[in-house]
Amino acid sequence: MPASWLFTRCLSLAMLCFRLLHRLLILGSSCMLLFVTACASDQVASPAALNTSVAPKHSGALTDFSGHWEKNYQLSDDFNTRFQLYIADIQRTFTQSNVEATGFSPAGGVNADAINGLARFAEEITRMPLLDITQDAAGIDIERENDFNLRCAYGELLYVQSSNAFGNDLCGWNSERMVFRMQLGGGLAISHQISLSPDGGQLNVTTTVSSDLVAVPVVISNYYTRFNPPEDNYDCQLTLTRNRVCTQQGRSQ
Repeated sequence: MPASWLFTRCLSLAMLCFRLLHRLLILGSSCMLLFVTACASDQVASPAALNTSVAPKHSGALTDFSGHWEKNYQLSDDFNTRFQLYIADIQRTFTQSNVEATGFSPAGGVNADAINGLARFAEEITRMPLLDITQDAAGIDIERENDFNLRCAYGELLYVQSSNAFGNDLCGWNSERMVFRMQLGGGLAISHQISLSPDGGQLNVTTTVSSDLVAVPVVISNYYTRFNPPEDNYDCQLTLTRNRVCTQQGRSQ
């Protein structure tokens, strides 16, 4: 069975899991990772184990990301536009490498299924319109609407590493940025890098998704703006016009 077909099939199953996250937020992380890793590798890693033996301690004040954030669609990458640029990057990389090696540019050779599958997978995991971040000296918890939480219990350490049945994880500080990295079976890797603007009003989440089967990783950059959550008797959501609309809930009968 070709590896490219297996990889594409695994990504399709993973995207199906993410569409179920509206109802299965708690199980979302395990569902996505299980499908990707189970298909990509027959090896199962040891039970989850935290490795902090070689991690240095961080120094100085840490960036405070805590707050409520909503996606700024005007500043964030438009996926369709980014996808076209991504295809152009792959074609340029593939053409240059073959011209250098053989002296001519072949008409084919690019695995379109693997490329499209990786890009659509990246689109699914970068959709979240709202973030709710809590942070203290012990760690950070990023609640993402329609997705599983990103958590890092760094404590006094610069970073922490863990391994489990799905692969290897690393989270921690890179200067003033918070980084989450997941290395899964079959050569699939996901990285989230989070940074804050100097005035503290804008949050950037840059996600990189890569695969051993695709020469160029997918990079999606999303921006978020601070907002004050509405009162309990108001229901707010981001509409298709990319504006937040709030309506007052009716009183209980």
